[in-house]
Amino acid sequence: MATGFLSATEYFHVELPRGVNVAIPLDQTAEVLSLQARDICLIPGVSPALLGISNQRGHLLWMLDLLQLLGLDHPSGQATNERLTALVVREATPQQPRQFACIVSRLRGIMSVLPDQLQPVPKRLQREVRQYLAGFVQMERLPILLLNIEAIFQAVARSPLSSSALSL
Repeated sequence: MATGFLSATEYFHVELPRGVNVAIPLDQTAEVLSLQARDICLIPGVSPALLGISNQRGHLLWMLDLLQLLGLDHPSGQATNERLTALVVREATPQQPRQFACIVSRLRGIMSVLPDQLQPVPKRLQREVRQYLAGFVQMERLPILLLNIEAIFQAVARSPLSSSALSL
């Protein structure tokens, strides 16, 4: 007996500080980095969600605080010798894709989402936050926000001083 086949989309599931779970389309994840907080050079005058830049193999890479971007309070400051994990995210367009890295607390792994599992972004969230989300899923009683990476790239590009560095 033949059944209809629903195509699943794969995401990379990560946990942010405060136990916030988000997922990034797998085809837009590039690599995982390990660095120290002191390796991030602060840039004055940019959005608070932009932590600064880091030199990764000779290329400048914006470091993004997704928790701040989503309008959530961040836990107390980090020590400069603290090890950080960052997930490098790239734009979906193949010609000279831009990249940024987001600081994460925990790598949870790859997950598949079927179209019927996808739920709309809750209307109770602020509009400024909803624009960065493509929806959410509930997996094993855990709500996971699906990020709209293109909207995040647009927001980062609008931030003062960021557009030139993002293209590196």
